[in-house]
Amino acid sequence: MLSAFIGAFRAELLQLKRSPFLITLTVVQAITFIFLVHFFGMTGAFAPTALIDNDKGYYAKAFIKSLENAHHSFNLQFMDETAAMKAVQQGKLAAVITIPKGFSENIANGNTVPLKVIVDNIDTDMTADIQRALPSAVTAFAKEFHSPDIRVQTEEFDLIDHDTGFIPYLVTSALALSALIISGILGAVTVAREFESKTVDLLTVSPVHPLIPLMGRVLATNVVSVFTMLIAVGIVIFGHGVIPVHPVEMASALLVCIIIFGCIGASLGAAMKRTLPVASLILGISLPLYLFSGTYEPERFDGNTIWAIAHFTPLYYAVGILEHAALDLQVTPESVSINFIVLLAWAILSLAAMSYFVRRGTT
Repeated sequence: MLSAFIGAFRAELLQLKRSPFLITLTVVQAITFIFLVHFFGMTGAFAPTALIDNDKGYYAKAFIKSLENAHHSFNLQFMDETAAMKAVQQGKLAAVITIPKGFSENIANGNTVPLKVIVDNIDTDMTADIQRALPSAVTAFAKEFHSPDIRVQTEEFDLIDHDTGFIPYLVTSALALSALIISGILGAVTVAREFESKTVDLLTVSPVHPLIPLMGRVLATNVVSVFTMLIAVGIVIFGHGVIPVHPVEMASALLVCIIIFGCIGASLGAAMKRTLPVASLILGISLPLYLFSGTYEPERFDGNTIWAIAHFTPLYYAVGILEHAALDLQVTPESVSINFIVLLAWAILSLAAMSYFVRRGTT
């Protein structure tokens, strides 16, 4: 059994060495998803907003500072009224904020000053972001100068002792998706290739169970996946500055993900027995599974139905572990140890499914 396992392991490494294009293509696909979520986070914030300052006084400058400090809300562009109206009509701006002449004088005298705000409401999501950010900036400005007209002051108590940016949250969860794509596709193609080449028929007459050499091949793809995942991890750490709070836990989580997703891919490869369809299937289901795994925010915030569905995807538990390991966030009610146990259960279930499909395909 050990000889068959090691022999298949070596044979698969030689096979992968002869197929650098497959490995390169798989890595490119995984990295593409990391950049995809990065650009999604960048374009989902910092609404392009024209600012027309007709006052240029002390309080006008202070209010502009409050707008700039509104968290990930405005990308302020100073314009005159003609240029701003032309840009917003051309769809280049989400909003136009005008600070009227005499703004500073009225604020100094305690008078209420109306601000003219034009919003391109073609996108209701962006419109809602602007509608939320403007009152926040006004409240911060009034609080700074102790305005007597602001009767309500908020006092915030954070449950977590540190803030996490949206993009670091996204790219950390994207590592689970990268592991699924890299390890899942390589494991699936490896097993499916044995059926396409008919070599699996020879395994049925060997003195060991066909699952043994097949698992040796899957382990070889896992080793290759570990090294290719280092590229994705390097992008997250050095490109986005996400320094893992628990590095050992993060390394363990990624290793477990690679092994488990390799087993899941192998079971799909044994079920479909064709390399191109199974690779397309894994690539096609990766993004929907990713969206249902708490990648943008804790899944429990999206309603009980979606949260319940998420529990049937391994990525949900993988994201829970990675967010805790990298950013020290508890995004699932389940503990890290429970998430690990569930992922191991997925591995066992995948091996059982692989065994069944191999036995069925060689009968």
